[in-house]
Amino acid sequence: MGLIANTISDSLNRIKNANRVGHQYVFVKKSKFLANILKVMKENGYIGDFVEDSEKRYFYKVELKYYNGKPVIKDIKILSNPSRRLYLGYRDMKPYKNNLGITIVSTPRGVMTSVEAKNLKVGGMLICSIW
Repeated sequence: MGLIANTISDSLNRIKNANRVGHQYVFVKKSKFLANILKVMKENGYIGDFVEDSEKRYFYKVELKYYNGKPVIKDIKILSNPSRRLYLGYRDMKPYKNNLGITIVSTPRGVMTSVEAKNLKVGGMLICSIW
């Protein structure tokens, strides 16, 4: 297995692909930043739960959610990567898919949705959009 340069993109792609196939859970590489992203996803109802796996020390076990047999996550679009970071001020943040989806933003006050960032009047780096 080769080196994975962007663990956040890799983890979000793993979640998206496992969700499309119908898996109950997926293992993603463990990091503090990813834990904050997963907390936001859990608070907004896109994943069930995530726990540190006892068998695999360096991975989180993410429980995926389904509603009437269909995945809750329709699509995850990664907005920033290591070679191209996208930043927005709070005035420029718009609702995603008419508030049917969320945009996750990394701000100086932590990782949150764009709606929370706009309410706190703080901008930041766009991470991904989930619908």
